[in-house]
This record gives sequence, C-alpha cells and structure tokens, in this order.
Amino acid sequence: MLPVLIISVCTEPLIILTILPTAIMPDIPQHELKANLDLRLEDPEGTATGKNPHGLQGPFETAVVTPCHNTDLRTIKTTMLSALEHFRPQDIFIIDNSKSKYPTHPTTNFRAYIRDIHPDINYIWSPIGSKNAAQMVGAMAARNKGYKYIITADDDVSMPKNFSPPTDLIDDVFKAVAYPLKAMDANCKSSLWLVAWQDVEYRLSGLAKLAEDRLCGVQFPHGAGWFVEINAFIELMEKHHPMDFIAEDCNCGLGFSKMNLGIRFDARSFLATEVPTTFFGPGLNWWAQRQKSWEMGRHGLLFSFIRELLFSMPPKRTIQGIFWHKITFMYNICSIIIDWVRVPVFVALGTTWEWWRNAICLMMFSSVPPLLYNIWKCRRRPDMRVNTWAAITYPWYKQLYNLVCLCGAIRCAMYYFGGHQKAPRIQKMLADEDWRCFWLDPRFKENPGFLADEGEMLAAEKLSSLSSSSESLPEKLPAADGVVVAVDEISISPPSSVYGNGGR
Repeated sequence: MLPVLIISVCTEPLIILTILPTAIMPDIPQHELKANLDLRLEDPEGTATGKNPHGLQGPFETAVVTPCHNTDLRTIKTTMLSALEHFRPQDIFIIDNSKSKYPTHPTTNFRAYIRDIHPDINYIWSPIGSKNAAQMVGAMAARNKGYKYIITADDDVSMPKNFSPPTDLIDDVFKAVAYPLKAMDANCKSSLWLVAWQDVEYRLSGLAKLAEDRLCGVQFPHGAGWFVEINAFIELMEKHHPMDFIAEDCNCGLGFSKMNLGIRFDARSFLATEVPTTFFGPGLNWWAQRQKSWEMGRHGLLFSFIRELLFSMPPKRTIQGIFWHKITFMYNICSIIIDWVRVPVFVALGTTWEWWRNAICLMMFSSVPPLLYNIWKCRRRPDMRVNTWAAITYPWYKQLYNLVCLCGAIRCAMYYFGGHQKAPRIQKMLADEDWRCFWLDPRFKENPGFLADEGEMLAAEKLSSLSSSSESLPEKLPAADGVVVAVDEISISPPSSVYGNGGR
C-alpha cells in the first residue's frame, strides 16, 4: 500500500526536489527587482498622440504578435500598455480572428478601441478560427515588414518593467526562448487562494524548464507567450503544428523537436498572465480551463510522448542532456498512466483508516518543493517568489488537480475516440486552395488588414443603404397585424459588430 501511495502522490514533488540543485536562478539589478515587484500599469504619456514616451532605441527587430478572440477590453488595454513600455506601436500586431470572412461582433467596435489605444498598432482580421493560425498570420505580416523575431503573447499577458527581447540566446540550434509565468488576477495581484495556488504551479513549472535549459533544452514553451525567430516560427506552424488549440504548447515543443531545433529559457524576466479566479464561476473558470483543455490535451499526446521518448534526441546531445530528455518524457508518460491508476487504487485501498492517514501525510509533502524554491532559489529574486501561505496549502490544490486530471483523461477518451474532427493543418488548407489562406492574396504583403478594411466598407455601405431606405418610407407604416408604426420610432444603429475580436 505504501509504495503505491508514494508513487501516486509523491512522484511530482520528488522530481522537483531532484531538479532544485540543477536550476540556477539568474540575478538581475536591484532597480529591475523593484520595478518587477509592482505590475500595475499607468497609461504612459503620449500613447494616444503617437509620440514615443520612452525614447526607445533600435534596432527594432522584434514584433509583438497577439491573437485575440472575444477579448475583454480592459484586459487587452492592460496587455497593450505593458507592451508599449518596450515596443513601438507599429511593432505590435493584433490578430483578431474567428470563422467568418469579416469581423462580426455584436457588442463592441474592437478595431476602433485598438485605434484609441494607439492608431499605429497593426490590426489584422483572420478568417481562421484558430489561435495558432492567427499567430502565423501575424508572424507573416511582421516578416513582410522586415522583423527577424516575434514574441507571441496572449491577450491577457503583461510584460514586466525589465523585459527586453532575448536575442542573445538565439543561435543556429536554439531558435526560441521560453519564459517563466506569473499568475495574477485582474488587479495584477496573486491573491489567495486560487490565483496564488496557480502562481505556485506556474513557478514550479518554470523551475523545471530552468533545469531543462541547463541540461538538454526546454521541451515545451508556455502557451501564454514565448520569443521565436520568425522564419522558424512560420515553418513550425506551416509544417509541424496540428493547429489544435488544445495542448498547443506541447505541440509547439514537439514540432520544434521534429525541426531539430531547441528552445532556451530566460528567467531574467517573466510574463504575467491573468488566470481564472473561480473554480466553477462564470466565464473561463479553472475547472473548464484545466479539464476541457489542458489535461484533456495532455492525455491526447500519449503516443506523441512515446515516439519522442523512443526516436528523438535533445538539442544538447551530451550524456546528461540525453538522459534528462528521456527521463522527462518517461515522467510525462507515467503521469498519464498514474491518472488512470488512481481510481482502482482508491477503490481497493481507500477503505481503511491507515490508508487515509498515510495518504494525508504524504500529500503534505507537496508543500516542501515550493517552500525550498522560495528560500533557496529566490533568496536574491523576490520578484520570482510565491506566496508562503499558498506554498504551505499547495497540497490541497494538488489533490483537487488530481481529480481534474482524471476527468480530463475521461474526456480525452470520449472526445478523440468519439470521432472528434481536428482542425485542418495549414499544409492541407494550402493543398485544397482554401479561401481562408488569405496571406496568399497579393494585397496581404502591403496591407495585411485588408479583410478588416473590406468588412468596414461593406458595413458602411449597408448602413448607407438602410439610411436611404428609411428616408424614402412613408410617415406611417401599417404593421402586419394592423398596428401602425411611426418611422421615427425605428432606430437604425451602426453595425458595430464589424470590428469585433476574433477566435482561437
């Protein structure tokens, strides 16, 4: 009973304790530490006038690519203001996307809102309802304007005050850089309990990637944002990514492995991402995010992990690099198997008091790695620390997550084996001459936002036509049931839906 409990409960914290000595947290200057500890943003002077308030210096080789779908206006403004601390407005590409040829959003004029933040920000409409396709479109538009790199970040991700493009980490083998993540709420705080627990989760994931960077190369970037050489990113999306938003970060890492390229890790900075603040509340809650996307996607990659274990090699082909690469994928495979094993273990052994006593005692072991991380690895990096109470209570979060893992596994089996039709790959769309490959249109090179412009013109024409029709109507219109309706009581509002925020 005890060995089974240790394997099912303590495997992850034991792995983290193993990598703690290997992961080296880089030091940064004191003024950067102080700036990173306060993530609140004020509207920088000059962002609405086209002036450069910070005197940014070139070379301007990096573009910011942000895919959007049904974006909250407050959130996207925070994201853009943080980017404008480090990039010029013309370096930022907003790719609004959904499954329609033109923007169709009933609640807000999103394009006009982006223009209000700054008129020089690039707005592009993509008719492919895919975050990854939107990222590729943005990268193509940026390459046409001469950029060498992109940082692609979600619409709820903020950059800290000390951010700078890590071009010094790019070479012939390593073409991308991943970052640690900080979890925050809408007020840029890691408030107890759920948000702080997710912050612990993200920081420990970053610690694992920090060790991977030193040993073999990072296996997977965080899906919230990463820095990539632009040609490598476009090749990844065109040829090696399944365009499936579920487990997109894992698919990016697997695609880079197929390209024989590597990913570095830059812990000098971090990306702050807004996370769910409720377990089952309205909007994107924690349960929906993890069960329907993250864990479902992880279980769906079981055979990909097995292929990677057996047939691939890491970018750093040293003895320790190869060893750790294989250990990492063995752990990924074992984690999936353990999720399925937990149910029969619980049924068979969970009827005795001794089992529960041992299980609770072993469960508390999960608080040791985040506490050691705080004390040991972050002693000179307070901006990377986690909340102490969150670290102490983290084991209870992990038990909740075990339930999510199991439900995600069940949903994966029902979803994929139940006939789920995956999104078409880019190569398939090109071979089928799909009309949604709008980057092939000659207009894209000069004006990648031409679909949004067309939608705007069509909306204006429709509005003009409706206005003309209303002017020619008689003063009184007989209704179908005999009720008379006055024309001046009919309101015709502009179709603000034309500019809305597109899809993942």
